[in-house]
Amino acid sequence: MKTVFLSILLSLLALAGFSFMRVPEEGIKVSVTNLRNNNGHVLISLFREGSGYPDEPEKAIRKGRVIIKDNKAWIIFTGIPAGSYAVAILHDENDDQKMNKNGLGLPKEGYGFSNNVMGAFGPPSYSRASFKFNSTSLAQITIKTRY
Repeated sequence: MKTVFLSILLSLLALAGFSFMRVPEEGIKVSVTNLRNNNGHVLISLFREGSGYPDEPEKAIRKGRVIIKDNKAWIIFTGIPAGSYAVAILHDENDDQKMNKNGLGLPKEGYGFSNNVMGAFGPPSYSRASFKFNSTSLAQITIKTRY
């Protein structure tokens, strides 16, 4: 009797656990690769229609501070309306919530943008980093971190 009860209980717990691990069917999933270590966090900002991109993270429609595991990080933004978006990421290795730069003004921490575009003398334009999102599917954006 105890064995049957325990089996049923474990089955129910397993089913409940699987329902919590389901990936949303709609939203924007941002995966960050090529992180040089697991130090700090990755700061991810989602910008809509170019507002604040990329230097005003307070204007991002969504932001995340994500843990790093095995030199990778990811987040899923849900409840996002259709439109034009761009993503900017920062590997905040020392957790000070800002991009640290060297004496020449060059970044000391990793960064990246959607479409893996780079700017010539600064960040890439919004038009180059932007992508269309239709809000009825799961968009998957992968950003390779640059140092």
